Amino acid sequence: MKKILLAGNAVTAEILCSYLLQDARYEIAGVTVDDEFVAQGSVSGYLAVGFSEVLDNFSPDTHHVIMAMGYNDLNRTRENMFVRLKALGYGVETYIHPDARVYTDKPIGEGSVVLPGAVIEPFARIGANTMVWSNVTLAHHSSLDDHCWVAAGSVVSGQAKVLRNTFLGVNCTVVNSITVGEFNVVGAGAMISRDTKPHSVHLARSAEPFRYSSEDYVKHFGI
Repeated sequence: MKKILLAGNAVTAEILCSYLLQDARYEIAGVTVDDEFVAQGSVSGYLAVGFSEVLDNFSPDTHHVIMAMGYNDLNRTRENMFVRLKALGYGVETYIHPDARVYTDKPIGEGSVVLPGAVIEPFARIGANTMVWSNVTLAHHSSLDDHCWVAAGSVVSGQAKVLRNTFLGVNCTVVNSITVGEFNVVGAGAMISRDTKPHSVHLARSAEPFRYSSEDYVKHFGI
């Protein structure tokens, strides 16, 4: 059983903590964050220490890190913590939930997280420190670069490429053989059918309210 130090103390850490408590492979030992965030607390009562004191409390010889931070600043904050923890000598665990379905023979990148219901098809690649949320499909021969975040229900189609530090929102779709540029934001429900430029934003139009009330709609159109 590996002793785990969670890097993060907000919502993502709370969710990963819940999964890890049900996973016999791991034992949670504590939490680390940048010093200014220690006052925000921990998760489930575990000891939270600032980065400046992490070596004094959790030895890299006996503890591994799971990246439990969100996607602030296009994952730059997460990337920065990942790099600094590795520099201190910590091994950063690649966490694959037992209910994820991983069929690729390509290694999942160091520090990446794959949550339940995700399907990673043959020949797909995932870089380092990338979050693959629940029910994502990463199709055959597609790839996610380092430090990406793929939200629940998203589909990256066959041979598509998502470059580094990109955020894919809930239920978005990247079409076959498309390249999504680095540092992109793809909004919830958006469909990317052309290559995108670096540092660009692609949002789907929000659903407009229908001119009928819900009762009138059911009356005239059924449901």
